[in-house]
Amino acid sequence: MTDLLLCDARIWTGIDGAPWAEAALVRHGRFVFVGRGHEIEAPREVQTLDAGGRLVLPSLVDGHAHLLSTGMAMRAVDLKGVTTVEEAVRRVAERVAAMPPDAWVQGAGWDQNLWSGALFPNRRDLDAVAPSHPVVLTHTSGHCIWVNSVALRAAGVTSSTEAPVGGKIDADRDGEPTGILLDTAARLVYDVAPRPSEAERVTALAAAIAHAHSLGVTCVHAMDVGRSELDLMQALHRDGALRLRTRVFLAARRLQEWCDAGVHTGDGDDLLNIGGVKFFADGALGSLTAWMVAPYEGTQDRGLALQPPSELALQVNACLEHGLAPAIHAIGDKANREVLSILERTRSVSPELPRRIEHAQLLAIDDIARFGPLGVTASVQPIHATQDLSKVDKAWGARGRNAYAFASLLAAGVNLAFGSDSPVETMSPLAGIHAAVTRRTAQGVPAGGWYPEERISLTAALTAYTAGCARATREEGQLGKIAPGYSGDFVVLSNDLFELDDPMRIAEARADVTVIGGEVVYERDQATAG
Repeated sequence: MTDLLLCDARIWTGIDGAPWAEAALVRHGRFVFVGRGHEIEAPREVQTLDAGGRLVLPSLVDGHAHLLSTGMAMRAVDLKGVTTVEEAVRRVAERVAAMPPDAWVQGAGWDQNLWSGALFPNRRDLDAVAPSHPVVLTHTSGHCIWVNSVALRAAGVTSSTEAPVGGKIDADRDGEPTGILLDTAARLVYDVAPRPSEAERVTALAAAIAHAHSLGVTCVHAMDVGRSELDLMQALHRDGALRLRTRVFLAARRLQEWCDAGVHTGDGDDLLNIGGVKFFADGALGSLTAWMVAPYEGTQDRGLALQPPSELALQVNACLEHGLAPAIHAIGDKANREVLSILERTRSVSPELPRRIEHAQLLAIDDIARFGPLGVTASVQPIHATQDLSKVDKAWGARGRNAYAFASLLAAGVNLAFGSDSPVETMSPLAGIHAAVTRRTAQGVPAGGWYPEERISLTAALTAYTAGCARATREEGQLGKIAPGYSGDFVVLSNDLFELDDPMRIAEARADVTVIGGEVVYERDQATAG
């Protein structure tokens, strides 16, 4: 392994009291020197990276992403940002025309909240362009699907089909399925849809890893990982092709299998290891299945608990007893309250293991204060705040004041770990930093920031993408800072975020160079040239 000398850099170290340096040396994958340029004596055989005065940040971590799904979404019909049902159907029609007869068509990213009336679409919209191809289109939230009649028939879903616990089959006035299946009901179709081949999954995973590199991401907390995805990651690692620090949070639906196999948090090495187990308490805001204390505005609907809290509590307890750290998805205020209570009741079980709530989107004020004393990390995705603000205003009304409450959580002493929820939103940490600092969309809306009191500083946002994520996996002495002994991971940016005249310009910055363990895994100039 070649030594790497980083020089002529403006290094933000992430170290309190010593936040800036000019040069660093990585040896055997770890920083051995960080300081002023004139203080270092470069080894005889060393690779030099001249930053040209650009800003260098520590390892940027995506604290919540779906790695294989990100790669698969890059191959599917792209419906993200589509503003009409007609445009969504047109894109499906284009894919249908290019597919063999009867082949399944899959897509992702649609959001009815962007359409006039914000109404869910219908299977008949798809039937018009796909009378013989089964079509499955995943909502941008990942918590519901839109399918056509052929897909419903393949799954055997009729007016008499009962939804599984934690799911819902939407029906029209005549009781016929509309083609919208929410949360666990989506499995009825997923279970009969053809699975991608191993070669397709390897290609998708490799594409997702390369995509992460291009965004300056050096580590991903990969969520809801099943056996086949874990096997793929391990195979890539054995072949030396992983090249991305990956913390695996295993799918809770296989909890007994993980426990029986003796899998523990921390198993693996510093490139690929087990983070814990991912659980689900409720659905999502976009599909109106987040579990609420009070009904959604103008309705009597309180969303969905994906399983009874007593059952979830038993699973979390078993998870902890078997040496696995729980990471629990909770969106609505009721879901977050119940999950905090479960974590409170199990705080004495394997106390050395970290605990975290994924998303923590809507919180009652009293519940914000519970995270810190319980040592629970809020694993949140700041890009959701700016992408979902109109949904929050419509569905949660004044309660939205306590949605994506980053500043309030920090003030309560809570560890924040920032991520993206890719492919739901962009994996770009810079987009997330922009959202957290400005509380404005990329278009600058709203002008003063959405609930601007919840904006946080640039330093706080960077910390949440670096040391905060490391703390969430108890790796704060290894990742997230540029200091001797830490992993030699860093990113060189095109723009100095600390010198911008307007925080809106954070969105203009790009990753120029991404380095993991002293190895350059991405250079923007070369990628552009290629």
